[in-house]
Amino acid sequence: MAAPDPDVDETADVVVIGGGNAGISAAARLLRRGITDVTVVEPQSVHTYRPLLSYVGGGQATMRSAERTQRSVTPKGCTWVRDHAVAVDAVERVVRCASGRSLRYRDLVLATGLIPDTDALPGIAAAMDSPAVTSNYLDAAEKTWKLVRRMPAGGHAIFTVPRPPVSCTGTTVKPLFLAAAHWKRTGRLPGVEITLLVDRPKILDAPDLDVKIRRELRELGVRVLYDTAVTGLFPDEHHITATDRRDGTVRPFSYDLLHLVPPFRGPQWLVDSGLATDEGVGLVDVDPRTFRHRTHANVWAAGDGATVETDPSGGALRRQIAILVDNVVAARGGAATAAEYDGYTVAPIATDAHHLIPGEFTRTGALASPLPRFMDPVKPRRSAWAFDRHGLPQIYWNLLLRGKL
Repeated sequence: MAAPDPDVDETADVVVIGGGNAGISAAARLLRRGITDVTVVEPQSVHTYRPLLSYVGGGQATMRSAERTQRSVTPKGCTWVRDHAVAVDAVERVVRCASGRSLRYRDLVLATGLIPDTDALPGIAAAMDSPAVTSNYLDAAEKTWKLVRRMPAGGHAIFTVPRPPVSCTGTTVKPLFLAAAHWKRTGRLPGVEITLLVDRPKILDAPDLDVKIRRELRELGVRVLYDTAVTGLFPDEHHITATDRRDGTVRPFSYDLLHLVPPFRGPQWLVDSGLATDEGVGLVDVDPRTFRHRTHANVWAAGDGATVETDPSGGALRRQIAILVDNVVAARGGAATAAEYDGYTVAPIATDAHHLIPGEFTRTGALASPLPRFMDPVKPRRSAWAFDRHGLPQIYWNLLLRGKL
C-alpha cells in the first residue's frame, strides 16, 4: 500500500463502489477468498432484489418481499460506508465521497450500475410524477400494478425498450406480457390497444429468442415499432413523441398508461475520473473477458455499468463476479488472469402470468440452455416461471449475496 496521506481519511485493501447485486456479492466472495479488509460504498439504506419488481408490477409479489435493509445484506467483516462516491483518482488510488470522506485502496471494484440519461430524454422525473406514467425500472413497480388494474377497456398502453445500455433487455418487455395477462384474465383484452416502442432494430441479439418474442407479441396483437426512440415527454397531455431512427420521422402517441424504460448511462463522475469509454454512455472501460480496467490495472468492474459486451442481467452477474474475484486474487499472486467470461447472460421473459422463457445465451447470440437437446429451449414453461418467481429470490438472498454461489 502507498504511504499514509494526510488528505486520505481511511484505507482499505479493496473498495467496492455500489451495494447492489454486483457489489455485495463481490464483497462476500472477496471475504471468502481471504481478502479481509473490504469496504463497500453505498448510500441507500434499502437493498432491492430488482428482478422481483416485474412481479410486483404484475401483481404477483409485494415490495416488502423484494427488499431488505442494506445493513442486513452487507457481509459480516465488511465495512459499509453510507455515502455517494463522486470521484476516483486512479493514479493515487483514492475514492472521494460526497461527504468529503476519502478512501485509499489497493484494488477498486466498480459496481455502480446505470442512471437515467436525462440528457438523451429530458423530463423523466416530471413524467414519473404524473398519474399515468410508471416504470418498474424507476422504483415505481407498485404504481405499475395500480395503473394496470385501472386500465380502461379500449384504452391505449405504451411500453418502451430503450437503446443500450439497459439492465436485462428481456425484462423490459416483461411488464407488457404480465399486464396483458391481467387484461386478458379480466376481459379487457382484446380491447386494450398495446404499443411497444423499441429503440433498436430488434429486442435481443439472440436470433432464436428474438423470433420467439416477436411471435408472442404478434399473437397478443401488439403493435411493435422498431428503431423508434421516445424523444419527447408531455405527461400533462398524456402523450409522447417518438422518432424513427431510420428516417427521422417524429410521431405523437397518446396513452392511458405509459410504462417508460428510459435511456440509461453510467454516472458522469466515472467519465470525469477517466474510467469510462469514449462512446458517450459512461460505461467503465474494462476487458469484457477479465473485467480488469484497460488502463488502470487495480480497477475492476462488472455488471450493467461495465463494457461486458453482452446483454447485462442479474443472471449474468453470478458468473461475472466469480470471474472478477478470481482474477483479482490471481493478479495479486502475479498471474495475468485466472478465468475468462464467455458473455453468458439471461433474459427471463414471462410470456403470460405463469409461463416464462429463461432466455440464456452468450455474447455471440447462441443459446446456452441447460435443457436436454430434445427440449425446446425457447418454449415458455410453468416450471421456469416458478423458479424465476419463487426459487431465484431465495437463492439471491441466501446464497448469491453471501458469496456462496
